[in-house]
Amino acid sequence: MFRQRLDLAAIALDLGNVLVKVDHLRFCTGLAELLPLSPREVYAAVFDSGLEPGYDTGSLSSREFYEKIKGHLGLDLPYPLFCQLWSEIFDPMEGMEEAVARLAARYPLYLLSNTNPLHFHYINERFTLLRHIRRFVLSFAVGCRKPEPGIYQALIQEMGGPPERCLFVDDKLPFVEAAREHGLVAWHFTDPEDFSRRLTEHGVW
Repeated sequence: MFRQRLDLAAIALDLGNVLVKVDHLRFCTGLAELLPLSPREVYAAVFDSGLEPGYDTGSLSSREFYEKIKGHLGLDLPYPLFCQLWSEIFDPMEGMEEAVARLAARYPLYLLSNTNPLHFHYINERFTLLRHIRRFVLSFAVGCRKPEPGIYQALIQEMGGPPERCLFVDDKLPFVEAAREHGLVAWHFTDPEDFSRRLTEHGVW
């Protein structure tokens, strides 16, 4: 039985832990093998240090981000190996390839993601589900990231339609709540099964 049927003109999807699985500890484990630090300590040094936002929003290039990580950790690491470790943290999200293909047959799909050039290019080359996406709204390209207002406004402008007719799906609840403040219909993604069930209940497919 349907809940309220959604009258949608477009669907926007997050990337990490919605379309693909992400495990940042793989990168941290790889670096920890080269350092007197645990993977958790590397995680804190990299992701809690304030370095990643600059890379995610385009103020640091990939090479500049690499140099800052090296300096911050006192690490001797060739750039190609850094790129490999930084990027090989993704796996397919079971069932999402099929879901995206099914949705793309009915709606224009958009990607709204906090990401960086190395991660996006790696995923774009290796995960075929991105071929179903019409437009990419990426933090490093627009210069801001969720939950900042600018990235949601960039999505709304890209769609060219009323935000209340766009469904946005993200695994981070604060980002979902921020999207709603901009008028978007927004769902919290927990797993592909729940996502599929909600699409059915709301008559989206």
